[in-house]
Amino acid sequence: MKKRTRLYQLLALFMALSLVFVLPLSAAGPQGAPEKVIDNELVISTLGEDGSIVGMQVLNQIRVFGDGSFSVQDTSKFKLSSIRNLYGSEKINYSDGKIDVNLSSSGYSDLYYLAKLDNNEIANVEFPVSVKVEYYLDGKKVKPSEMAGKSGHIKIVCEVENLTGELKTLEFQDSKGETVTKEMMVYTPYAVSISGVELANDKFANISAPGVAGESPEGVLANVQGVTSVSWTVPLIPPAYPAKQYTVLEADGKNIEIPSFNIGVMPILPTTSSVDNLTGSLQQLYDGFNQIEQGIGASNKDATLLYGLASVKDGLRQVVDGIGTVETNLKTIRVGLANPNFDASSYNMATGTDAKGATPGAKDAIGLMKNTIDTQLMAAFAAQKMVLGLMETAIGTSADNGQEPSLNTSLYNDINYLKAATAGTPAYQVITNAIEPKLKAMNNNVKVFRDGGEMITATGTMAFPASVTAVELGSKTLSEKLGQLDSGLTMAVLGLGALDEKGRPVPVMANGKPASLLYALEYLQQNINGKMIPGIDQLAEGAGKIGTGALTAKDAISVGLQTTPVMMEAMNEKLATADTFLGKPEGAEGTVTYVFQTPAITTEGQAMKYGLGAIAVALILLIAVGRPPKQAFQAPAEQA
Repeated sequence: MKKRTRLYQLLALFMALSLVFVLPLSAAGPQGAPEKVIDNELVISTLGEDGSIVGMQVLNQIRVFGDGSFSVQDTSKFKLSSIRNLYGSEKINYSDGKIDVNLSSSGYSDLYYLAKLDNNEIANVEFPVSVKVEYYLDGKKVKPSEMAGKSGHIKIVCEVENLTGELKTLEFQDSKGETVTKEMMVYTPYAVSISGVELANDKFANISAPGVAGESPEGVLANVQGVTSVSWTVPLIPPAYPAKQYTVLEADGKNIEIPSFNIGVMPILPTTSSVDNLTGSLQQLYDGFNQIEQGIGASNKDATLLYGLASVKDGLRQVVDGIGTVETNLKTIRVGLANPNFDASSYNMATGTDAKGATPGAKDAIGLMKNTIDTQLMAAFAAQKMVLGLMETAIGTSADNGQEPSLNTSLYNDINYLKAATAGTPAYQVITNAIEPKLKAMNNNVKVFRDGGEMITATGTMAFPASVTAVELGSKTLSEKLGQLDSGLTMAVLGLGALDEKGRPVPVMANGKPASLLYALEYLQQNINGKMIPGIDQLAEGAGKIGTGALTAKDAISVGLQTTPVMMEAMNEKLATADTFLGKPEGAEGTVTYVFQTPAITTEGQAMKYGLGAIAVALILLIAVGRPPKQAFQAPAEQA
């Protein structure tokens, strides 16, 4: 059952290919002139464990149209180890690379023969497409047979490459109508069909056939009756598709078994619609690159990227100049508030500068004032109040009496002593009427001068607000206000930031950000000049390269639009020569298709091989569908 299923798969593949290429041809034979002759070859290569070809056979179909007997002479450019007729009784003679057979035809007649190449000839075969298959189990490269019966993650990579490329000089008309010659690589167009990859669902899971754009096509998965079939179509038709591509199959397997599968290589003639599609695609690409190039534009072209970037750059330079002006003004304000070069300890009040000639800023001056009040005025006020207190004690009060005058007695005590001593004398009147009133006024005025009140004068009394205590209190209040002003200016100075001895902002960062206004401005200028403007230059340079690339791409695509028809014609010419492998009858035209058969992965210990005789018989049956059989036939024995 497995062999029959496999047989049908191979049969369907070759029949689909051979029927496509059945074309009416004309040729002449030695014993007559057939109306038409076609020659289709299926080259079947068996791959070994290491991926090399271990055997090659050619299934050849020759169909002769006409009535009568014809002698068909075919050729083989390779040495054959065997050749046999698969359908019919005609004798095939093979000698010195020549194949002769006589055919009788009524309407048409078919000859199917199977030719096996001598194994020594395999090394001389030059395939138009190379095929390389690699197997991996759990990431390790292995031989197919080493996977049989194992469990793990499998990966099968099939790499194919079109080897037919050759440089040709093509001549075409450019967009200006001028004749242009260009050397281009021209390939014979081939497509690869990988089919028959069947994975039993009870053995495999997580089956995938991923693709990579421009490198690897994605496979098609079909799940039918417990079996997942995977297939790929790989067009190797430059320039529309890469000449070298690969396919990938991955799955998780247990007790791994994979039947042999086929890699078919067939020449494909691009149709008019494909040419039109390619031309349309190229035109779309041209339009797209044209829009890119026009959008990028130039620095002097309005409404373009480069123009916008140039404008942004100019704007940033103006911003930097503006920031520089603001920074200069703020530095002036900063120095006016607190001169970083001023030394308060060496300040000279007479010159108004420090020892180096630096003048104080507003905050420095306020500090000097507050320091003078706190350290000099307040001390002076205390001393004055002490002196006034001593004077008040020295004067005493009118109640001081009874002590003999000395250095320690008050003036009032001494006056009262004198009054008692001079009672009834003129001196008493002088003391009472002149000296005592003055002493009383002096005593009052000393207190008023210290604490405030009504000052006694010769003409009466007057308010005296400028007492030592009042001035002291005012000075203390002034010191407090100066301290508050100093604190405010300190915040302003800190906000503006410190300056070094050369007047440059001191770099200070907090939480990754500039911690002062002046350094923030400096930092902003540095980043605009050091990063943003160079970044815009780099962006403009990159955009310019994109624009140049788009222009180059436009030119290349323009050439492609002009060369596509010429390229297709050159490909058709190469395709016309890829019509045989062994050889063909004189005057006939034919087709050749290549099939590479992979070794089966089976626990039986040997790759499944299917007899080409059975393939040929099934092929004959399919071709015979639609016409009555000419005679009964016996299927040849299946070959191991």
